Amino acid sequence: MLSRRVLWFVVASFSVFLLCSAARAQKALRNDDVAVGGFYQFTSNASGNGITDTASKSLGGEASFRHSFHWWLGYEAAYDYTRFSEFYTGQPFAYQHNLHAFSGSYYVHGPKALGIRPFAVAGISAVLFSPTLNGGQNVSWQARPGADFGAGINYPLLGSAIGLRLQYRGLYYKAPDFGLTPLTTNSYRLTSEPMAGFYIRF
Repeated sequence: MLSRRVLWFVVASFSVFLLCSAARAQKALRNDDVAVGGFYQFTSNASGNGITDTASKSLGGEASFRHSFHWWLGYEAAYDYTRFSEFYTGQPFAYQHNLHAFSGSYYVHGPKALGIRPFAVAGISAVLFSPTLNGGQNVSWQARPGADFGAGINYPLLGSAIGLRLQYRGLYYKAPDFGLTPLTTNSYRLTSEPMAGFYIRF
């Protein structure tokens, strides 16, 4: 009998602790959301100095965090990852690398219609090219500043807490040359990432 009372007390105390923790987390993360998504990447060619840089297509993923100042305005911090190869004019081998993009953006929401809420984002990015061990041709890593922009929709699935996010994301930056003159185009290009994923709103 005593052991049941002790067990009941422990369970009740733990339940109260969980409820209080959840309430505090909900209050701390109010007007925030986190999201994960997958995308298909394709990149425009970059040409200059008699050299053309052609990038292969790939799949990748993104994780993001958003905070709303108002119902229509907020900011987003996001991380994108994918892996693809660069093909340069006159080079017998491709240069494969991991692309890491860290971005900070403002976003705006449009009015909700039929449960769908459109949005647009624009900001700046740090783009890191990290050559792979086997396909990177032993070149060094390189970082470039970039500009990111995009638009999409949020579609709630379970009330306002969980939903589907469809979006296009563009990344504009100077094509990589890994510090080598034979790879230098001095040209800018656009990486496009049509994306689908899920978000959780607090």
